[in-house]
Amino acid sequence: MFPVFVRRFWLSFGVVILLSFMLLPVKAQEPSLTPLSPSITESSSQQLEQQIHQTSPLADGMMKVSAVVTTGQPNTSLFQQQLQNLDISAAQGRVGIGVLDLNNGQTWFLNGKQRFPMQSVYKLPSAIAVLKQVDEGKISLRQLVTIMRRDLAPGWSPIIKEFRGDRVQIPLRNVLERSVGISDNTAADALVRLLGGTKQVNAILRKLQIRNISVDRLEQQLQPQSVGLKNFQPELADEQKYKEAVEKIPDRDKKAALENYLRDSRDTATPEAMVDLLARLRSNQLLSENSTALLLKIMTDSPTGQKRLKAGLPNNWSIAHKTGTGADVLGINTATNDVGIASSPDGKRVAIAVFIAGSKAPEEVREKVMSDIASAVIKAVQ
Repeated sequence: MFPVFVRRFWLSFGVVILLSFMLLPVKAQEPSLTPLSPSITESSSQQLEQQIHQTSPLADGMMKVSAVVTTGQPNTSLFQQQLQNLDISAAQGRVGIGVLDLNNGQTWFLNGKQRFPMQSVYKLPSAIAVLKQVDEGKISLRQLVTIMRRDLAPGWSPIIKEFRGDRVQIPLRNVLERSVGISDNTAADALVRLLGGTKQVNAILRKLQIRNISVDRLEQQLQPQSVGLKNFQPELADEQKYKEAVEKIPDRDKKAALENYLRDSRDTATPEAMVDLLARLRSNQLLSENSTALLLKIMTDSPTGQKRLKAGLPNNWSIAHKTGTGADVLGINTATNDVGIASSPDGKRVAIAVFIAGSKAPEEVREKVMSDIASAVIKAVQ
């Protein structure tokens, strides 16, 4: 009897041990199969939604931000809070803002998909189109650009003073510096003409996958049309003569021109598209390193817009930017803009685009709004 009892004991003991080893892996996996509590599920869902929002493409064909931003990442909450609390009511017009932190991909937009008139901001994408042709060897920065007297444009155009006859010839690099650096309207038109017109400029931009930014008219056409001046003649490029001609326009024609200009999709850009362009420019995705460095230097050295984005930056920060300012028509400003890449000594980089259209506020107030926006952005990224 004893041997039988012993055998049964050891057999039962062995079965228990074997079953224990078989069940251990199953029990170890059980926690991962247990449904999450409602609060945890909701939190994870919200976090995932924010990640998708922050890393999604800015628009069709535009740059995808590679950095993943979550609620747990340093400065994310501050980044959103600082910008959500912006007070732009003083602008008294339609405002569009685009912000893209180039270090971690954080973005923030106000009316980011709406189109805004660029005014002289268009000189930046036009310059990119020109430099793309330079990179491809189709034109040279050393070649002379001929500008005829009939090509003179109204508005800010110091190049007019250099005419001694019917034409003037200037090296392409110098024309580029005048257009982007000091925002000379006649120089800007010369660059567009050099490429064969606005359709060719847009074709180059499309090849570079630059979307929702459109260059459609020369300054010689756009500026008179925005105030209701018909049949512009080159002699009206003279500042005083142009002013006198505009004063003679009936108010009803000015009002109609203003309304048409503010709803026109031509020569416009979205804040999303503009910060995407700035980001891709800074990362050498649009041009060669030499052309990128040249353009950014011209933008950094530009004396325009000292009271706009630049005024809101710390003293040790710099900004490579392009401004744009339209005419005042019946007490309403057509457009006041500034877009650029702000940089700190320790390597922080942020693309900012601010557009203000149809504003009733004085210029100094519009510019103060821009400087306040820049200040808030810098606080948010630091």
